Amino acid sequence: MTTKKEYEQLTRTIQKHDQQYYEKAKPIISDYEYDQLLKTLEKLEKEHPEWVEATSPTQTVQDKPTKGFKQVKHSVPMLSLSNTYSKEEVADFVKRVEKLLGKQDIQYSVELKMDGIAVSARYENGHFVRGVSRGDGKQGDDITKNLKTIETIPEVLTGKQIPEHIEVRGEAYLSLKQFAKLNEERGETWANPRNAAAGSLKLLDTSETARRKLEIVFYGIAEDPTQTIKTQGEVHHYLKELGLPVCDDKHYKVCKSVDEIIHFADEMEKLRPTLPFEIDGIVIKVDRLRDHDLLGTTGKSPRWATAYKFAPEQAISKIEDITVQVGRTGVLTPVAELTPTLLAGSRISRATLHNEEEVARKDIRIGDTVTIEKGGDVIPKVVSVDKSKRPNNAHSWKMPTECPFCGEKVLRKEGEVAVRCSNRSCGGQNLRRLIFFASKKAMDIDNLGSKVVEKLIDLGLLSHLSDIYRLTAEDLSELEGFKEKSIQNLLSSIENSKKVTLARLLFALGIPFVGEGTAELMADYAGSLEKLEKITEEELLSIEGIGDKVAASVVAYFQNESHLKEIDELIELGLQIESSKKKKISGHDFEGKTFVLTGALEGYTRQEATNLIKERGGKVSGSVSKKTDYVLAGDDPGSKYDKAQALGVAILTEPDFKKII
Repeated sequence: MTTKKEYEQLTRTIQKHDQQYYEKAKPIISDYEYDQLLKTLEKLEKEHPEWVEATSPTQTVQDKPTKGFKQVKHSVPMLSLSNTYSKEEVADFVKRVEKLLGKQDIQYSVELKMDGIAVSARYENGHFVRGVSRGDGKQGDDITKNLKTIETIPEVLTGKQIPEHIEVRGEAYLSLKQFAKLNEERGETWANPRNAAAGSLKLLDTSETARRKLEIVFYGIAEDPTQTIKTQGEVHHYLKELGLPVCDDKHYKVCKSVDEIIHFADEMEKLRPTLPFEIDGIVIKVDRLRDHDLLGTTGKSPRWATAYKFAPEQAISKIEDITVQVGRTGVLTPVAELTPTLLAGSRISRATLHNEEEVARKDIRIGDTVTIEKGGDVIPKVVSVDKSKRPNNAHSWKMPTECPFCGEKVLRKEGEVAVRCSNRSCGGQNLRRLIFFASKKAMDIDNLGSKVVEKLIDLGLLSHLSDIYRLTAEDLSELEGFKEKSIQNLLSSIENSKKVTLARLLFALGIPFVGEGTAELMADYAGSLEKLEKITEEELLSIEGIGDKVAASVVAYFQNESHLKEIDELIELGLQIESSKKKKISGHDFEGKTFVLTGALEGYTRQEATNLIKERGGKVSGSVSKKTDYVLAGDDPGSKYDKAQALGVAILTEPDFKKII
């Protein structure tokens, strides 16, 4: 028998997890674990309705206002979906719908459940005017500026009949490719793309949001402006006609039975590993919109829709040890060293434990038998411990007070969970910096991967970035398995990397918050390393696309004497930096004109076309607006092409472009 005190404790536990999920975008349990807690709470409240209060997690959407954002009331509440995990639970949902509507011939609209962030976008006279987060369902954060950075959200609607005003609902998300790229650039990693997307929309620095390259898909309308749409299927096609991104038709279906719904879900689950974005199930909606009104809502969820969530693929393994990984920015992350186990098609031998609090909360010990899964199908993580199999010699783990790589004290800033090494020259951080510096998107030094870097460090041959350019054939001959050909290939690759663009070097240096796009903006503006070494925050902030955080980080980096010494040594060792400020061709038709590139070009890469435009005095933007002069359209141009047509922007084909060049 559960007591009221135990019920209240469960309520507080769920509210703590709501805070981690909605406010901090850093959940500490899986969606499945959370849903099971919520189902237990719902069961208790059904048995004891006198215990239920208006603040119960079952009664409200928990997303709180974000500091720095204005609050906007939704014209129609944005509710969260109830969740199902089995065919039986889907059948129960269908039975409830049939009972409430008093009929059985009901069709259901089913589509992918994107693992992103629910948002609302309002258009007036075809123009995007406001974006709002879901918030508590009744009101949310005004995130208009952040949503405007998403290239796939049209600034202007297209189609034959543009409504005077319309509010559309959708999901902002991060592609798996972009998620992996951002995690590579950061010193610490997000657990999954959903957390990264949530954090991106809460940023006050819109230039940083733009750099993260979110995407969006729309699936609903708050109210029908035409008064003619009868089904959810028609909503899907209507949004598509307006030029709004919607899910692919092959990921959408209208079903007539539980079996058809489950068959669709099974097909989508098979496709899941091949998709470029993360999904965590499907959404099931009663197709007829009139029935939505009849069915109504509960305190926090519509009765006419539910989510069927895929159970995460899991495996059982054993923790042989817990080690610590030091990231490029000094963050210490505990890592479970596992007995190698097959999971989701790959052999897993390590899993992140995120932080010290996570290890303590789950009571994870060395020697434990654990359940592992891939968080967001990207990073393996430990889900739970089987304490019934805990050996007598299993022992607990604590974060070291000194860095395991350099022995310096570790620090924890107030209000942060992350623990960092205080030594900027730490070997652990250094290892990550050296690996990153040599990586393909940085200096692109073939044959200098992580294992080779580790061995060279162990041999005392690598410590600073400049040491890479001091390596000799004699040094490399000390590497086990390195014969004459391997040595020559690596030395050639190192030599080839000496000719580098300023943008690529800036990215390779690993300046905090400076990704590829930001590095290009800085290089284009400054033109030389010498100017960047003396640049002020005010100058950096004058560059469109660079915010306070980046500007402060860049100035601090170049004020550090050890960094300047390192750069000087790289140049002394033969590094040749190509000026980003190419000679401009004056008087060209492109001078002063703004371009947007879309679609696949045959004769040029995107970067080559961009360089040609800039050499002729033009600018390249990521989104189409009234200020755009030309859109250069290749094959399969997409929504930017449609937007250009709607705004009357001149469209150049590739032959047109070549002719003017």
